[in-house]
Amino acid sequence: MIPKRHLLLPAVILTLTVLAACEPLAPDRTPVYIVVTGETPDTLTGPVSTLPLGSATTPQAGGAMAAGVVNTPLPSVTPLPEATALPLPTPFVCPETAGRVIQGAVPSAVTGDEITYYMYLPPCFYESLQRYPYVVLLHGTGYDDGMWVDLGVPSVMDQGIASGTLPPMVVLMPDGGLIAELNDQPDGASYETVILDELIPAVERDFCLWGARAGRAIGGISRGGFWAFSIALRHPNAFSAVGGHSPHFEQDNVAPEFNPLELAARANPAQVALRVYLDHGADDYVGANVRRMSDLLRENGIAHDYFVDPVGDHDMTYWSSHVAEYLSFYGQGWPKDVAALPSCLEPISP
Repeated sequence: MIPKRHLLLPAVILTLTVLAACEPLAPDRTPVYIVVTGETPDTLTGPVSTLPLGSATTPQAGGAMAAGVVNTPLPSVTPLPEATALPLPTPFVCPETAGRVIQGAVPSAVTGDEITYYMYLPPCFYESLQRYPYVVLLHGTGYDDGMWVDLGVPSVMDQGIASGTLPPMVVLMPDGGLIAELNDQPDGASYETVILDELIPAVERDFCLWGARAGRAIGGISRGGFWAFSIALRHPNAFSAVGGHSPHFEQDNVAPEFNPLELAARANPAQVALRVYLDHGADDYVGANVRRMSDLLRENGIAHDYFVDPVGDHDMTYWSSHVAEYLSFYGQGWPKDVAALPSCLEPISP
């Protein structure tokens, strides 16, 4: 499904942000942001009555007190000692300038084997004691869990975190194996089951991750893009963002309940609160169906970003030239200050 690698081609990104009609193939919309604010209560005004300290009533004219009222002075008060300011905690400063890539495996009852993966951990991941957001990146047909590493994810992440252009985040890159090549299985156990019921629970148990919708994203290349959209559109509350990079959306041979095109056609925008990203090169054979996906999303009122590079094919050269853009998309909205992340010592909010 994915041709062999080609030589690096210069890529110029053509951005088509789909939110309103502009051209027949990639309508253009101007984003509309609605800010709802409540009214600020008016400041309370009006006379305020006060009594002199130690007085039980208001003096009569000439200074005489009302009959039967005794003006008893308050007892003297011993002043409290001056409070001693407590020293502020020293903020954590990470001495590392590079993250690390580790390998792991999760046993799978669905496949009867292990799900292997590479995982990029940002600098001082273990020492900071914070919960990091993460993105699950799926590979395409003919590749394995090393695909995204070969595309340069570790070095792009290191450079982005150091420069402040990317937030500190974890990148999980699993191997799909044979099950990722199957559109579905008779007993209902699919690659979706592996990702949602086996892989994600295991890594969120073993690593300090932001295990909530706000802290998760998913994306993929080619066949991986198919699965990313299928999973995200079927379970929109599990992720905050989904991306398809030259995604291979099949018109046929896919059960409607798994087919991203079918799912997009009947998606409810009120229930699909996902940030969505699509891209491909102009020479990529998947372009027609990616454009179809964009049209379906637009018809259903689901905002998304759709990019077509005027020079680019279905190969490693194209994808490697856009890795930084992909990671930037997934990281949007996640804190760039590690101290702003949820703490590992506290339960995560859903």
